[in-house]
Amino acid sequence: MPRVFSLSPLAASIALVFAAPMTMAADTPNEPKLKAMPTIQIFAAPELLETTPGSAEVIDRKKLDQLQPLSTQDALRKSPGIHAVDTEGYGFYPRITIRGLGSDMSKGVLLVEDGSPIALGPYTDPATYYSPPIERMDSIEVLKGSGALRYGPSTIGGAINYITRNPEGFRVKATGGSLGYNSLLAEYGGNWDSTTASISALRKEGDGWRDMPFEVNDIVAKAGTAIGESQFIGIKLTQYKHVAQHTYLGLTQKEYEEDYKQNKAKNDEMQVERTGVDLNHELDLGDGASIKTLLYWNNAERDWWREGHSQPTTGANAGYSVLSGQSDGRLREFTVMGIDSRWSQPHQLFGLTNEFELGLRLHDEEMENQRVRGRAGQPANHRVDVTINSADYKNGVREDDTRTAQAIALFAQNRFHLSDSFTITPGVRVEKYEQKRDIRVWQSLAPSVAEVDNTEVVPGIGATWKLSDAATLFAGVHEGFAPPRVADAVSNNGDAVDLDAERSTNFELGARGSWGQGRYEVTFFRLDFDNQLVQASQSGGAGTQLGNAGETLNQGIELGGDWIIGGGFSLAGNYTFLDDAKLTSTRIIGGIDRNGNRLTYAPKHLLNLRLVYEAANWGGNLGASYVSEQYADLENTQAGSANGRTGLLPSYTVWDANAYINADDTVKYTLAVRNLGDEKYIASRAPEGIFPGIGRTLEIGVDIKF
Repeated sequence: MPRVFSLSPLAASIALVFAAPMTMAADTPNEPKLKAMPTIQIFAAPELLETTPGSAEVIDRKKLDQLQPLSTQDALRKSPGIHAVDTEGYGFYPRITIRGLGSDMSKGVLLVEDGSPIALGPYTDPATYYSPPIERMDSIEVLKGSGALRYGPSTIGGAINYITRNPEGFRVKATGGSLGYNSLLAEYGGNWDSTTASISALRKEGDGWRDMPFEVNDIVAKAGTAIGESQFIGIKLTQYKHVAQHTYLGLTQKEYEEDYKQNKAKNDEMQVERTGVDLNHELDLGDGASIKTLLYWNNAERDWWREGHSQPTTGANAGYSVLSGQSDGRLREFTVMGIDSRWSQPHQLFGLTNEFELGLRLHDEEMENQRVRGRAGQPANHRVDVTINSADYKNGVREDDTRTAQAIALFAQNRFHLSDSFTITPGVRVEKYEQKRDIRVWQSLAPSVAEVDNTEVVPGIGATWKLSDAATLFAGVHEGFAPPRVADAVSNNGDAVDLDAERSTNFELGARGSWGQGRYEVTFFRLDFDNQLVQASQSGGAGTQLGNAGETLNQGIELGGDWIIGGGFSLAGNYTFLDDAKLTSTRIIGGIDRNGNRLTYAPKHLLNLRLVYEAANWGGNLGASYVSEQYADLENTQAGSANGRTGLLPSYTVWDANAYINADDTVKYTLAVRNLGDEKYIASRAPEGIFPGIGRTLEIGVDIKF
């Protein structure tokens, strides 16, 4: 159940100080001025990209309209350095990797929406079982350099901020397509003197890839107003509900070869329901100074019912999955709340123009976790069988525990403008977090309570040098860190594990600018990982708990940009060469040394190209995405296993096309065809077996504005 905010008295006092501007009266009786909805953004203005000391990109509204992405994951594939692994075709559970890190449900990447964290449990369990619909996004900000220190936790790979749209007027967008896909988006928004407000509602459903039907309902309401000439407040309410027959079970090798579109676990069901409230306040202090404060709260329930299965190695069913007719439920409830306040202050120091920023974030979260046995029968029953009592079960419950986390983070940076073209930006982030696990039922183990705490100091420094409009050089070095999950920091028997955060030293060197009729960015990066969390048994310990072991090295080059060819044609694309993504420490497992082995889901080559044509009233583009081969395990197994879980993932190329026609200023027709060649390929071998990439699909839509 949701909890009362439980930060310490000191932390609560600090929160009140930072939140105090929200209750201040207007300083002037003048007529309030209209301002856009206050929100925390990575790049509050386009010119800030120029002085960002690292690789950065904004996927703006124009790019999103061109791409017509099916999900946020689909849109992010077009950004350099990002590899988005898919398991169900529609991007509901993104597995986003940045520069070869974070393939385990995006755990190495910070994901926020309008500055507010969207992971169901950023500290307790940051797996991305919730992803906001792309239909309500205005842009996506991607930051991979030292500027990511401003945000946290889990910024080893970088930070991604989804910026929601502020609707103007009334709009309806209806889309239908293959695999029973259809969606309807209705939204309305407007401005009244000093107030802006909007509401949007989305409904989409489909038969799903591999016969995995889904339904999504999403409602967002926003409102903001000015108070006098210097204060602005806003509120955003979100309600998301998602029900789908998505399965944890992939295909065995035989099943993939015989029918790669099949789904044997048709009784599996995922249920996600999330409610969120964001309160934003901005105080304009004058002369470019401001205080922006975000209060966030969200509650989410994620229940996943999965039918038991076996994979016989002999007999008529050898090589196939056999379903048991009895399901287990992984039932989780998350409550997350916090305050994030940022003070920005231009100033003069040593006769130089400076920009100082100080940020404070207080965060509190709780996760209620249960694993239960469902009632037997066909189809598998998604209700707890309370009659089951044994050494491992109590009234049908196998696992029952509460995981909590509290964190205080302080961030400070100062941007020194040493000249009109040269800037240096040092910064530091200090993060203190406490994690606790209260185990009531855990198979045959006795109840227990344990807690751990860590303090991380994460420094960084970056620089930019604008040589001309054609070239701005940038360089930076910073520490990246990601806290361990509570389940990893506190073992199943209640023992506190001496587990540090994952840490890396990240280097970047690059250039961005304009060239002729186009723009470009090229970046060399090196992520030197000195503490990766691995299974304790892999580092000489016992059991399945994670341990501090295993160094890795990720380095390579990213290229991205676009170029206007002429005659309405332009070319856009990106290429990532991940030269190294490997283990760099000796780890003997089963008599085998993994030192030098490549990391999982870290393809050496990623290439995305898109040819765009735009006329007065119509346009379209043709795109290709290439992903080179990948490994599914750290042993770098080549041959595919019978159960489909290990083995090489061969390279593949997928072509897409879309087009639009503007009938007039109010009506737009759209067409999108994905995987034009109906390419058959393995997108993932995790979590349990082969998950093929989605085949050819088509969507036709009409977008009407009033």
